[in-house]
Amino acid sequence: MFWLTCGSGGKDPVVRNRINGVTRASVFTVILAVVLGSAGGAITGFFAGRASAPVDEIVALPDAAVRAPLDSYADLIEEVLPAVVTIESRRSLFGMPSGSIGTGFFYRQDGHVLTNSHVLPRGAESQIGVALSDGRRLNATILGRDIWGDVAVLKVDGGPFPVVEIGDSQSLRLGEIVLAIGSPLNLRNSVSMGIVSGVDRTFPHPVDTANGSLNIPLRGMIQTDAAVNRGNSGGPLVTQDGRVVGITTAARGDASNLGFALAISGVMQRLLELESTGTVAWGFLGVSYQVIDPELERFDGSPFPYAAVIGRVFADSTAHDAGLLAGDVILAINDQMLTKTFSLADGVDAVSVGDVVRFRVQRQGATIDLFAALRARPAVVDSTAV
Repeated sequence: MFWLTCGSGGKDPVVRNRINGVTRASVFTVILAVVLGSAGGAITGFFAGRASAPVDEIVALPDAAVRAPLDSYADLIEEVLPAVVTIESRRSLFGMPSGSIGTGFFYRQDGHVLTNSHVLPRGAESQIGVALSDGRRLNATILGRDIWGDVAVLKVDGGPFPVVEIGDSQSLRLGEIVLAIGSPLNLRNSVSMGIVSGVDRTFPHPVDTANGSLNIPLRGMIQTDAAVNRGNSGGPLVTQDGRVVGITTAARGDASNLGFALAISGVMQRLLELESTGTVAWGFLGVSYQVIDPELERFDGSPFPYAAVIGRVFADSTAHDAGLLAGDVILAINDQMLTKTFSLADGVDAVSVGDVVRFRVQRQGATIDLFAALRARPAVVDSTAV
């Protein structure tokens, strides 16, 4: 897989109230090449950062219809590029110096940079710097990172810095032209162009946990055929009007022209939590499950609604607290029926940790409601669990 970043706006970023959801696959078999570039090899990883910005500093952009497209792609790049940075990390590996390259962008004038978590090294001994488009090199510190969402926030002293303008990834249309800006293979200030090839894609990314490396799905991703290579990770995916709609994050290693970016609207929804706490608390139901598609499955000889059949309930989980059992069929979460576009995983992501979740369940022919407060995802988690 590859990982890249996206930035927020030169004016003020748009904060969305929900994350685009995508059905979570139960098994991932694709082979990926991490986009995080380095002089000597690829790095896998993900995620976020924290900051102490007031809400009004990162909300409310003018309506997209107000602004006309830039006259040329050259104008677009001249406007966006000053806010894009190359992220350089240095550390000692087995007594030998090692380094890696990624991309990021300023979304606040006081030096806050968005990027992918996997771009940043693990370990306190690492040194991180950013290279600006004008050639200056400045030190940076990690304010926060969300390994589950592959987002991170850096802080660079100084400023004011030029910033990107945040767009609305939920309004993207298939075929819309986009540009990826970054430092592929350490070729800094590089630009590639393509189209939006797909939306609401699910893409697995490796996360290092106490239980080893796990492939955790990133949902709601933007697919593009713009060239994405090692070093692009964390860079902005920009529309023709100069707004950032995604953070370039990954690419398929077994195919051509299959790049993926985190949708910026979902990133912005969790950014305030990341800035204020240094991390993001993701909900954890604690089940493995299979989807029932009403077009393919039958239950007791009659059509069955789209649903999730529980295969296993994990101890010390939300599902265990609610009394869910293996074999239960979950029909709805908080009165919203599961569908092909609203999966069980989407329902969990729509609830804040600590809030009570209501499950509508069919068990042995009877329909019942079960309740439990949503627990946070633990540090040690089974790769099949939601």
